[in-house]
Amino acid sequence: MSLAHLAAFSRHAKLHHVIGTTLGQWVLICFIFLVLQFIGTVVCRLTGENTWNDSFWSCYTLLIDIGTQTGLPANATPTDKLVSVVISLVGFVYCLTLLGMVVDLIREVLDDCRTRFSSVPAKDHWLILGWGDKTLLLVDELLSAITDDKKGCCGCCRRRQIVILADLPEQHMAEEVQMHCRTGQSRHSVSNFFFPLIRYKEGNPTDVTELLKVSAPYANEILVASTSSNPSRSDVKAISTLLAVAAMPSDSPVTGDVSVEMCDPNNVRVVQTILKQARGIVARQLVRRMLVLRSLVPSVGYVYLALTSFKGDANLLFVPVPATVLGVRFQDVGRYFPDAVICGLRSADLPEGRIIPAPSYCLKSTDTLIALAKDAAAGRRCVPLARNDCVSDAVSPGSCAADVIREDGQICLAASAGGPKVVLLFGCPADFVDILDIIDSYLAPGSTVHILSRKPKEVRQSIIEQHLRLSGRTQFARISVEQHEGESTSKWEMQKLPLDTASCALILAERLTESESPLAADSRNLTTAIMVKQQLLDSNNGGAMTRVFTTHTQDSSVLKGSRHKCKLVTELLDPKSEAVLASNSGVRSQGSYVYTSARETAIYAVASERSDVYELLLQLSDADSTSAFVTVAPTSHYVTSIEDLSFYDLQLRVLATCGGILLGWRDFSERYPVLNPQRKHEVMEWTDYTDTELIILRHSESSFKSG
Repeated sequence: MSLAHLAAFSRHAKLHHVIGTTLGQWVLICFIFLVLQFIGTVVCRLTGENTWNDSFWSCYTLLIDIGTQTGLPANATPTDKLVSVVISLVGFVYCLTLLGMVVDLIREVLDDCRTRFSSVPAKDHWLILGWGDKTLLLVDELLSAITDDKKGCCGCCRRRQIVILADLPEQHMAEEVQMHCRTGQSRHSVSNFFFPLIRYKEGNPTDVTELLKVSAPYANEILVASTSSNPSRSDVKAISTLLAVAAMPSDSPVTGDVSVEMCDPNNVRVVQTILKQARGIVARQLVRRMLVLRSLVPSVGYVYLALTSFKGDANLLFVPVPATVLGVRFQDVGRYFPDAVICGLRSADLPEGRIIPAPSYCLKSTDTLIALAKDAAAGRRCVPLARNDCVSDAVSPGSCAADVIREDGQICLAASAGGPKVVLLFGCPADFVDILDIIDSYLAPGSTVHILSRKPKEVRQSIIEQHLRLSGRTQFARISVEQHEGESTSKWEMQKLPLDTASCALILAERLTESESPLAADSRNLTTAIMVKQQLLDSNNGGAMTRVFTTHTQDSSVLKGSRHKCKLVTELLDPKSEAVLASNSGVRSQGSYVYTSARETAIYAVASERSDVYELLLQLSDADSTSAFVTVAPTSHYVTSIEDLSFYDLQLRVLATCGGILLGWRDFSERYPVLNPQRKHEVMEWTDYTDTELIILRHSESSFKSG
C-alpha cells in the first residue's frame, strides 16, 4: 500500500470517527457554531459601523434567536436587513439541529434507564422465556386457552397475562405478535392499551436479575419452549434457562409450574433433577404417532389432532361429578350433558389405567368425569332429565367386536386393519426408527415398509440395527424394511417403489443439512406429494379416480382406482406452509397434511396448562398402556339393516357391545369426522351398509371385565 493510500485511509478513518460517534458529532456541532459565529461577526463588522464587540453580540443573538431580526429599524439599509435575515435563517437551522441532538440524547438516556431498571409487574401469568420459530404458535395457543377464563365481578374479562422475556427488542416482538394475530387463522385481538394481554421485556432469559424483572416468582406457569430448529442446541439452551430459574434467590423462589420443551427424551430426567417442580415435555413423541395413525387409520389420527389443541372444538376436560348425577348409572349420565360426550371417569374403584366403568356403575362424589366438549363451560353444563327422558334398561347389543390387541401383539384400531400392508416412507429424519416402531405396532405380520431417501442405505441400516440391539431385538415384530436410495422428488426413483400395491404413503420432513430452513424442507415435501399423487393416478388405469364406498378406509385424500387405494400424508414444518395451503385448494387436494411444528407447540401448551389431560392423551396413544384406545368400526357392527336411532341410543348400544364410548362418526362424503355432535337426542336413520364409520373409545377387550 502506498503512502498516498495510507494518508487517504487515515483521513477517511478520522472522518468516520467524527461523524460516526456521539462525541465526534457533538464536537462537530460546536465547531460549526464557532465557524458561523466567526463568519457572522466579520460580516456584521464589514457591513456596518459597529465595533467588533457589538458585531459579535449582534451575530450571536441573530444565530440563537430568529426573532432578533424583528428589532431592526425599518429605515435600516438593505444590506443590514439582508445580513440579518441570512444569519437568522442559518441560526434557526442550526438551533433545530442542536435541539434534535439534545432530544436524541435524552431519549437514549431514558431508554437505557428503562432497559436497565424497568420491570413487568404481574401475577398468576404465563411467562415465556426465549424466542424462537414456535413462539408465535405458542402465543396463539395460549390466547385460545384464555377465552375460557371467567369474568370478573365488574363484568370485564379477567384474563391471565402472557409475559415474554427474550433477547429481542420489545417493539420487534410486539410487531411480530400483532402481525401473526392479524393475519393468522385465529384472529385474536391483543391490542388493549390499559389491560394488555401480552407484555414484553428485552433481556437474557438465563439471567436471574432479568427473571426477577418479569415477576418470575409470581408466575403461574413458566414456559421454556424450543427456540432452535437444531434439537441438541435447543435442549442445551433450554437447560441453561432452567438453571437460571432454579438459581432464583431463596427469598424469591419460583412457586409456579415450570414446563420445559425437550427434543431428546433422555433429557427429561435432567430437567427433573435440576428443578423438582419442572417437567420435561417431549411433544414429538405424540406427534410421531399422529403422523402414523393419520396414514394408517385416518379417522383415529384426526381425533388425536383435534384433541391436542386449544383452538379446536374438541377438548378433553376433567369435570367433578355434579350433585345432579350422584348415584346415576354410568350408561345414563351422558344424557345429562347435552353439550359434551362423557368418555369415562377417574375413580378409585376402577383398576389402574381403566377409565370406562361398567354400564351399571353408579357415580360417586369422589369420581371425576372425563368429558369431550368444545370448552370448559360446555363440559360443565349439566341439565336434569325429565321423566320422558329416562333410559330403558333394555338395550339391544350389536355384533361381537374383536379385541383391539390381537394375540400376536398387533394393535388393531380398525376392522380393515387385518392382513399384510405395504407402506411407503419418503424421507428419513433422525427419528425414523421410532416411526418404524410405531408402524410395527399397528400393522399385521408380513407387512412391508419401503423407505426412499438420499441418505445412504448402509447408514440407515446401521441405525436400525443399533436401535433394535439397544431394545433387545434382532428384527421388528411384524414388518420388514426395504431400503431405496435416491431423491424423493425423482419420478424415476419413485418407479422403483411398489406404488400399485401400497396402502399408504407417508412423506416425512428430512432436513438435508442442519442449516436448511424448514420452508425448504416443506417445498421438497410438497413437490414429492404432487409427484407421488401423479404416479399413483397413472398407476390406476390412466389416472381414473372414483369415489366408491369401502369399509373403514374412505378419505378425501385416498386415491382410488380399480385395483387399490392409497392414503397420502405429508409432514410440513414451517408455520407459513399452513397459511399457504389454507388459501390454495389445488395444493391442499394433493393429500392430508400434518403441520408438526404447530402440533408440537399445541401439545406443549396443553401439557403446560392441563397436565392431567396431557397425561391422559399419552395413555390413550401409548401402545404399551392398559388404558383405552380410539378405534373405528363400520356401522354394521352395531346396526342391523335399517334402524332409526339417536346418538344416545347408538351410544348405549356401543357401550353394551364392547364396553366403549361412541365419540362421533365419519361420513365419507364430508372432509372431516364429527366429534361430539350437536342435537344428540334427534333420531337419525342408520343402515348396516353405509359410507359412515363410528369413532369409539374402548378398552382392548371386547366385553367389559368388572374390577
